[in-house]
Amino acid sequence: MAIEIRKHVAIFLDRDGTLNEDCGYVTSPEQLVLFSGVPEAMARLNQLGVRVILVTNQSAIGRGLMTIHDLQHIHQVLADLLRVHGGRIDDIYVCPHRPDEGCGCRKPHVAMLQQAAERFSLDLSKCYFVGDKCSDLEAANKAGVTGVLVMSSVYSEAALQARDNGQFPIAHVAQTFVQAVDWIEKELCVDPSALR
Repeated sequence: MAIEIRKHVAIFLDRDGTLNEDCGYVTSPEQLVLFSGVPEAMARLNQLGVRVILVTNQSAIGRGLMTIHDLQHIHQVLADLLRVHGGRIDDIYVCPHRPDEGCGCRKPHVAMLQQAAERFSLDLSKCYFVGDKCSDLEAANKAGVTGVLVMSSVYSEAALQARDNGQFPIAHVAQTFVQAVDWIEKELCVDPSALR
């Protein structure tokens, strides 16, 4: 896939349970513990010539457990951790609402994906979404994005069961984020050894 075509492609990423340990609510930078290999794998995604976009539900804001400012601080720390290995996130979309607020942005709704698609002129049919939960894979399916499940949280098995029950497709199941990136590299017809 040529670089000029890849500019319309994004890799959407969930955060908690996908990039870092899911401790319930990550409300401080100290609770942000990245899984092994995530910064290096993020740098590999950046080398593919695609957008890397974080799409995350953060109802801790709506629940009054933290503020937008707290979340911005956490994401600055995330950016710093990734930068050490040459990785970056191109944009971040956050739903701060509680599940009972009925917003259109909270995954499995697709408003955040659609906003990113409009901003970056993305072809959603050529994009990927890496996540660990049903809400991630359901959002990917609703938006016409290729869904990749990582088995890195307590929610991952439920997503597999939902797939087996016909709720949504999953294009690939990876044990870790690093393995998900391995698969995406192959999907984009890239020789991984040429990037390292």
